[in-house]
Amino acid sequence: MADKSFDAIIIGGGNKGLVLAMYLAKYGNMDVGIFERRHELGGGWSSEESAAPGFITDTHATHIAKFYHEPIMSWDFPEFWDKAGKWVPYDVAHGSIFMEDDSSLAFYGFETDPDQSKTAQQIARFSQKDADTWLHWYKKFKEKVEPALYATIFNPVPKEGPFAIESCYMDPEMGIDPIWFVKSPIELLRDMFESDELVAHFLRTVYAWSGNQPIDNNGAGLSQFLGNFLFGMFGAVEGCTHDWAHACHKVFLENGGKSLTKHEVDKVIIENGTARGVRLTNGDEIEARKLVVSTLSPEQLCFQLIGPEHFDARTVRRIKHLSKRHIAITWYHWAVNQLPHYTAADNNPDIDRCSALNLINKDPEALIREYCWRRLGKVPPELTLMVWSQSFHDKKRAPEGKYIMGSEQFVLGANQMTEMEWRDFKKQHAEDAIEHWQKFAPNMGWDNVIDLDPLTPFDCVRLSNMGPTGTWAIIDNIPSQLGRFRPVPELARHKTPVKNLYATGSAWPFTGCAMFAQGYNCYKVISEDFEVQKPWEKDGRPY
Repeated sequence: MADKSFDAIIIGGGNKGLVLAMYLAKYGNMDVGIFERRHELGGGWSSEESAAPGFITDTHATHIAKFYHEPIMSWDFPEFWDKAGKWVPYDVAHGSIFMEDDSSLAFYGFETDPDQSKTAQQIARFSQKDADTWLHWYKKFKEKVEPALYATIFNPVPKEGPFAIESCYMDPEMGIDPIWFVKSPIELLRDMFESDELVAHFLRTVYAWSGNQPIDNNGAGLSQFLGNFLFGMFGAVEGCTHDWAHACHKVFLENGGKSLTKHEVDKVIIENGTARGVRLTNGDEIEARKLVVSTLSPEQLCFQLIGPEHFDARTVRRIKHLSKRHIAITWYHWAVNQLPHYTAADNNPDIDRCSALNLINKDPEALIREYCWRRLGKVPPELTLMVWSQSFHDKKRAPEGKYIMGSEQFVLGANQMTEMEWRDFKKQHAEDAIEHWQKFAPNMGWDNVIDLDPLTPFDCVRLSNMGPTGTWAIIDNIPSQLGRFRPVPELARHKTPVKNLYATGSAWPFTGCAMFAQGYNCYKVISEDFEVQKPWEKDGRPY
């Protein structure tokens, strides 16, 4: 006899599980239980008082695009906004300072610069032709790519036929050169732009999302270029990103849901090929009257929760060999007395307010060298630091007159160094980062630092689905692991070989990031098998 029972059981209380639980409770009219190993829900929507007392840091998701929460919160759960911190757009969305001569490049957010004329002026500092190219593709993005992208993100992988974004790319009016579909990032960008500075900037900016090496990664070029437009749509959650986890949890509870933290699921109970419930690590058995959903990694789903015997042999091999080493990063958080003042601001004042700023050199091949070092299992000797601060827009994250900063550097996977080696690395990288930072902003010395919180891939594996490498998106965002191929084609539609067992999470389509879509799309797939409300069918909604 089961110790408890629910209509629907969700394994893992990360943001995807929370969104799905809200739909199952409100629109599916189900009794839903979330079982979470950790002490709280939210997963990558995580924020802590860290670096120093009174300083609030987003320890995982921090740059949030406005479209991440649509249509879920704008249409289906408008009560969310009564409980959540508002989304604040970035004015100066991203940029770079080049160490050779302190020249700089700023890209303005789309809400600040809706026609991108200010951004074009920045690009024209290096090449008027490249500025014209940027404006040409921005127009294409707004008119064609953006609507197709939303239709792709907020719908499950189609059972047959192309994604909306795939049809968009193939539209002759887009003007995409066929060779671009197979070019690597650096090949495509050099095909489009004449300025090394612009190529270096584009490569490093979207590297933060994809981790795609610039060369030899054939087919990654187009998404790498178009990803730069998405950075123009980023902002932050006022207060902290974790505020959205609390808001979703409140909506879920108001619709009758139940959450059980510090309750780790060990196995899915399967009878005659159908999921019937779960067994916890303490031995308790929980009945699922209708369905079970895993939000863990594909490896945990296959090898821990249900066993490889339930999958085709080729699917098991694909899951076993998923790439999850490219986007292993450090995120250091710095409590500071003053925001950095960059010497480049003497000629480009807005660079001081840049929300995601690359401190790099002009050589587009710097990231190739960095990637080669990492593939050899060595810490890269040359930094390609990205830094940011929500303190430009959000005064709630630090004591009055003080500020919180972040820095990012690509490093090794968590399992490529020992615990003692990571301890030593944390100290050394702090010294290296400050030395590098101070070359661009002389006031960013240790006398400006109150304290820091060094987070590495080794720390990321506290969320078990990020093991063993600590890759922030669970699996890499490479072409063979995006869209209809994510995580593998057989699982991309959120169904598993076990009846009434579904799967979602950051390792599911369209890509890995802190958006709401994977939970929303999993509910859409569940709606094909159960009689539940389908709010997207009302009022002529596009998705």
